Amino acid sequence: MSLSIDFEPVQRELRARDACAFVHVGRESDPTLRYLARTAQLDGELAVVVTADQALLLAPEAPDAATEAYPDAQVLPAGEAIPTGTRVATVLDDLGLSGTVLTPQTIPHDAALYLENDGFEVASTAVVETARERKTDAEQLRQTTVQSAACAGMRRVSEVLAEAEPGDLTEEGHGHGHSHSHSGDGTGESHDHDHDHDHDHDGPLVWNDAPLTALRLRREANAALAAEGVHPGTTAIGVAGRTATPRSDDPIEPGDTVVVDLAPHGPDGYHGRLVRTFVVDGDGGWTRRAQLAAETALDAALGELEPGITVGEVLLELEAEVAAYGFDGDDGAAYGVGLERREAPLLGELDDDDELDSGTVLALDATVSDADEGTVRLADLVAITEDGGRALGAFPRSLAP
Repeated sequence: MSLSIDFEPVQRELRARDACAFVHVGRESDPTLRYLARTAQLDGELAVVVTADQALLLAPEAPDAATEAYPDAQVLPAGEAIPTGTRVATVLDDLGLSGTVLTPQTIPHDAALYLENDGFEVASTAVVETARERKTDAEQLRQTTVQSAACAGMRRVSEVLAEAEPGDLTEEGHGHGHSHSHSGDGTGESHDHDHDHDHDHDGPLVWNDAPLTALRLRREANAALAAEGVHPGTTAIGVAGRTATPRSDDPIEPGDTVVVDLAPHGPDGYHGRLVRTFVVDGDGGWTRRAQLAAETALDAALGELEPGITVGEVLLELEAEVAAYGFDGDDGAAYGVGLERREAPLLGELDDDDELDSGTVLALDATVSDADEGTVRLADLVAITEDGGRALGAFPRSLAP
């Protein structure tokens, strides 16, 4: 299925602002450039020029190769020794254009200077950022594929946690799993001196004869993602309420909440997003109630999604359901996912009465935290369609791995 871009929104912006061209310069990894060029196959600095009646790609590779990768526009060689900004200005001169050139705010400063020095007035526009908010069917298909890979990565995390056993921190038994309980003071209760809450265990979980840590778990998740043909991107694992980061290496103990945040992307740059929370040998209670609150919030928000829904309505569903279980609902979030792991629309930065269109792909993200109990967080990737909200992939939300 083609990822062909519709340049009409850009061309409408040119007409509305009486501008002669839209220009962006960047490398293949730049999300805006990647969206416009629709390719992950070209290396080096590229430029896209859109005029009232055509689109051009300036590529450093042979035009034949670039044309095959980029069927939507005329392809011109960028010129190895000529700065791309100069090449763009020359192309605009060759087309007989003058006046205002629109660019994204992210265009390199030197490229803008080349245009200004050649007599063009440079003005910024968010037209491409706005266009990226609505994903085509082809874009959604790619995100669904990546989300399937995210589910495979999460499945591997669940398997490792299910195989792990409580560890023994005594000198004789350090690093080995055990099946008996240990009494710390003769009262029949064990004590955890590293956490604010107590669990019946003697140390970190053990997996493959070594303590299980966030780092080891992250490596297993990333290996599973790579096996699915996607880039792991940013995998973050938070233990017992501590912040999930890509470098966390906290030991995981029975009863700890383990928040697994996956944001892989495919070879064409489109991201998935999946967050789940697991607890090994949990005692229910707070974590179970928190999980129900987060799950209910996601389902409620998904059920209300439709073209024209306002930002305030989405956030209200996420917050109200969490609050209904007696928790603080202010940690609910929703944000766009696409060529960036977080991109527009960022609902927390918009007005409550701003509306969302069909084609918008969001991560719905619900979090419940407690200083003593830990953190329970769930996030799913969903799309707004003409028929309502649709989940792009599915993975169980159970706390038990």
